[in-house]
Amino acid sequence: MSVITEVKHNQMDHLSQPLKEIALIIAAPEMLQINIANRLNHDFHYQVHTRTNIDEGLHYLTHMRTNLVIVDIDAIDQESIERLCKVFGHVQIPCLFIGTDPGFLHKLQDEIDNGLISFLPKAILNTMFRETLTLLLKKNCAPQKMYKRFLAVSTIQKPTSFYILAWSLLLEPVLKILYLKVNTAFDWEILARTIFSIEGFANNFEFWGLFPLAGYALLSVSAWSFLFFIGLQVYALYAYFSYEKFTWPYVAESPFISVSFLLAINTALVLYFAVPANRRPYWNQMRRIWRNTARYTTNLKSQFKWGEKQVGTTITNISETGAYFTSAEGLDIGQKMQIKIPINGELKELEAVVRRAQDTAHESYTGYGVEFNYKSRSDKKLLKEFVGTLNQRIQ
Repeated sequence: MSVITEVKHNQMDHLSQPLKEIALIIAAPEMLQINIANRLNHDFHYQVHTRTNIDEGLHYLTHMRTNLVIVDIDAIDQESIERLCKVFGHVQIPCLFIGTDPGFLHKLQDEIDNGLISFLPKAILNTMFRETLTLLLKKNCAPQKMYKRFLAVSTIQKPTSFYILAWSLLLEPVLKILYLKVNTAFDWEILARTIFSIEGFANNFEFWGLFPLAGYALLSVSAWSFLFFIGLQVYALYAYFSYEKFTWPYVAESPFISVSFLLAINTALVLYFAVPANRRPYWNQMRRIWRNTARYTTNLKSQFKWGEKQVGTTITNISETGAYFTSAEGLDIGQKMQIKIPINGELKELEAVVRRAQDTAHESYTGYGVEFNYKSRSDKKLLKEFVGTLNQRIQ
């Protein structure tokens, strides 16, 4: 404990602002305590406290304010782990379990299934500590919990009326055709010839595409769909008020009642989106992060190349959309490359783009996160099936 205290005070002298968040390390090996404490101080600016056994750790948790707990599970039994999980669930403190046996960590993950707890093998502690802990803290911070609730309501549990409106917009051309059928009493052959005789891009767009595209944009939750929906409504209002009698797309004295009704509702939706909270899901940057699938710990001996240069590396984690490896080569964000991954005894070559770079414990090595660019569905299916066979999941 004295060594940790000395490390902590030495590093606190260099901080420009006081440490507020408190982290508790429960681990017996002093060198492990120092390693984790250094990383917490340097990367996250935590005030670090340590305990060497589970009883001291539980006593600290029940009497002192704590924001994060990191536990070395190699020295504690299953019953003690269960006791810790109950305490974490009660006080709602995020925890990182580290251990030597990845298989046992995976077994615990399946049994516990608690969003407050993450797992990290000691073999990749130096390379994946910061990233794993960042994901854990981000997932359990108060704003993120509030956002998840908001997103669940606003993008998943939409009211039935929302879907009725969207489908009404998608089927609006059909409604126009049925209205023309009833209003003109033409048989279907004459009606079809009349409809398909529409001339000009603008007339065809207003008849077939204007409202269906608005319905599709309404169902899609992204920045482009938000802007697209607003733009379509502006155009629809212009087309509505500039409509000339007995011309396309209505061939009537005035636009149909159904169109007027849908346009009125869409205008109300535009006003609804004027409230920042209502349009937030459409602008959420997290929905556009390229890595959106589960990642798994690996030890894949691989190669990557760009141009004529080819370098060996080890992929330490992988998902359906990308991979992470370290290299002494200097790569730029956006660098395109070919990466060879051993799958089913063969090296499968995929195109990839560097999306992220970070420092590692080794000064001469940098960690790189790459995104796969699939050239065929078969490649994507092959990697998906391969990732499905892995069991050491990270986050």
